[in-house]
Amino acid sequence: MNKDIGVIFDFNGTCIFDGKYHNKAWQIYIEELALKPVSDRDINVWIVGKTPKEILEHFLGYELSDNMIVQFSEEKERIYRNLIAKDNVSLAPGLESFLNYLLLAQVPRTIATTADLGNMNMYFERYDLGRWFRWEDIVIGSGNIPLKPHPDLYLAAINKIGLPADKIVAFEDSDSGVTAAYSAGIRHIIAVTGDSWNTSLITKPGVYASISNFTELNPENF
Repeated sequence: MNKDIGVIFDFNGTCIFDGKYHNKAWQIYIEELALKPVSDRDINVWIVGKTPKEILEHFLGYELSDNMIVQFSEEKERIYRNLIAKDNVSLAPGLESFLNYLLLAQVPRTIATTADLGNMNMYFERYDLGRWFRWEDIVIGSGNIPLKPHPDLYLAAINKIGLPADKIVAFEDSDSGVTAAYSAGIRHIIAVTGDSWNTSLITKPGVYASISNFTELNPENF
């Protein structure tokens, strides 16, 4: 591996294949709030890829204040965390070995994620992420920082790594994440498709490889 690089990971859908758990948490919570069933079609049309504001206002049928959206979203995340614990969800296949390799090779690395603070705390504790990442280096989509596809999360993560953008390899699973990384100047993006099977990511600017999970990586080829 080239030791003069840094690595930035997205988390949800990249380091952990948890898309169905977010969808299930929304389904459970919306059914409680709206007092009506949420079908698989509803999930695919009105939940997958939608913001909390879009999801909540569609199913509830009225406009919500920012504070209400935050409150409702936090309850949904509590349900999500319970589902993750119940099913004992693991890190993506091969990720732990790859992180150990980066650690031994002293390759700087961090996470740039739109996950909220509560979820990130849970991930750190559950997966012992402190083995590979310093908490103070993690860039979380909280506060006023614009979220993906805006480049701000990646710009902050690049600053944490301390290398120029053209020395960074990013792992992403979504269109918005790839766009954010590319807009931040990263030109070496690896698409991770095991959670979404989004095969179109390989066609996006900056994406030079696609893997279903980290068992397909050969670090020596970096």
